[in-house]
Amino acid sequence: MIPRTSPGSLLASPVSNQAKAGPKASILLLRIPLGICEILPRVDVRAVYDMYYRPFLLWAIIAGLMLKFVYLRSVIRWAWSKCAVVDLTMNAASSLLNLIAVPLAFLVWTPPRLAINRALATADSDPVNWVALLLIMALISTLSEAFVLHFVFKQPVGQKKLWLLYVANAVCMGFAACGMGFYEAAHPPTA
Repeated sequence: MIPRTSPGSLLASPVSNQAKAGPKASILLLRIPLGICEILPRVDVRAVYDMYYRPFLLWAIIAGLMLKFVYLRSVIRWAWSKCAVVDLTMNAASSLLNLIAVPLAFLVWTPPRLAINRALATADSDPVNWVALLLIMALISTLSEAFVLHFVFKQPVGQKKLWLLYVANAVCMGFAACGMGFYEAAHPPTA
């Protein structure tokens, strides 16, 4: 038989249950992202990136041109022609910097990667590592594009605009990684 409760007790019960749970709730919160990462494939990022750099760059440029044009039109509100010129300039700077972005992202991620691998018994090919590399690459692209906006086009980039640009770059990196993954599935490496 289900016990009767008042509507007020239903609203208060999650907070009191969470307070009683203590360490169990924090362990559950840690297991959820790790469980989601288990869905994603294990990838040797360095090997795949070496083999499929061109498709990655192609998808990153295509996604970047479209998303950042929308960003410039909606957030900064420039004219279509100026948006197109700024978009091409930002993507050119980002693409040139992308040549060193992966090695730099790998260097930046090395200390946390080693700590996570040791603490959680993960490998370099686990999704937490390659997703973190993509997010660091998005940060590097964001900083280069903010530099172009601020110093070349004299557009002040505040915190909100910078975060929106980072989200746009993270979506571009995710789109490029998916495109590279689809290309790799269609064209597997040969020995």
